[in-house]
Amino acid sequence: MSWTQIHSGLANAATIYTGVLALWALYLRIRSMPLDSNWLGAALICELLLLAQFGVGWILWFQGLGGALPRAWIHILYGAVAVLTLPAGYAYFARIDDPKVQTVAMALICIFLWGIVLRATQVVYIPAF
Repeated sequence: MSWTQIHSGLANAATIYTGVLALWALYLRIRSMPLDSNWLGAALICELLLLAQFGVGWILWFQGLGGALPRAWIHILYGAVAVLTLPAGYAYFARIDDPKVQTVAMALICIFLWGIVLRATQVVYIPAF
């Protein structure tokens, strides 16, 4: 299995996982429940998944495959934003006293993150000959 396939697989997993995380947060809000330790643990797993994908992306970049991307810097920007979104969102919204607002805010953060990861997967590798 090549690094490109691993990166692509991690991108697919991250897209699905962030979507599920957003739906889970919306479900908690509909039930008027705060974010619990289960959701926070899942968010940590999501962040580790994004970090792994980011690391594999850098491996690909240093192997010279960055030039095969049609818009390499946009792809890197999406990757950096994806890695920083969850921790920054949680650090900012954890200060809010109302747990219902925290749940809505983190659901919106996850929806934004889902969109970023989905958009980053649309920048595909073009095989270099």
